[in-house]
Amino acid sequence: MQRIVSILRFGLTEFGPLIGFWVLAAAFGTKVAIAGAVVIIVVDAVWRMRRGHRFTRLYLLTSGLTLIFGGIDLVSETPFMLTYEAVITNTVTGIAFVLGAYGEKPMIQEIAEQREGQPFPERADIRRFFELFTLAWAAYFFVKALFYLWTAWTFPMLEAMALRSVIGSASLALMIAISVTQGRRLFDFCSNRGLLPKVAGATQKPKTSSG
Repeated sequence: MQRIVSILRFGLTEFGPLIGFWVLAAAFGTKVAIAGAVVIIVVDAVWRMRRGHRFTRLYLLTSGLTLIFGGIDLVSETPFMLTYEAVITNTVTGIAFVLGAYGEKPMIQEIAEQREGQPFPERADIRRFFELFTLAWAAYFFVKALFYLWTAWTFPMLEAMALRSVIGSASLALMIAISVTQGRRLFDFCSNRGLLPKVAGATQKPKTSSG
């Protein structure tokens, strides 16, 4: 139960506006979905500022893309953007994850440290692990973009949208579950296969959240 709660908390914390947009769009249409996403972002921003929580790059990315492409859907007079919006958003997100793997701190490490409430030790193996984990998320979004492109070329628009909704939601839930529950096992896996640099005397292993 604790792991399920952690998975749900991670999903709502980092993808809350996007999830809210999906649910509202399916039930009430694009106009209500955009309004709901704006309300979610404003309320969540106030809550984060009052509690002193940081705005992670992933949260800012998903919130921004939700509003931008939701607005495009709203004013679009052709089904082109409805057909290829998911391809574009997943490609852009994948690129953002590639860029977010490097720099001062990998994107997934930033999220994990916020959940833990403290930074991880400055170690080469920990940094490399989170770089690889962030790149794995990037690969996920690129693969999903290719899948969405295939459905757009293969199925009628409504069928393609229904398929990408089911597959996209299920695969995102799986990625979140792996990130939340399997951090330590993935670190051991990478370490045992020589994917991480050796650090003398290293005993602490990172966890992407409760995993």
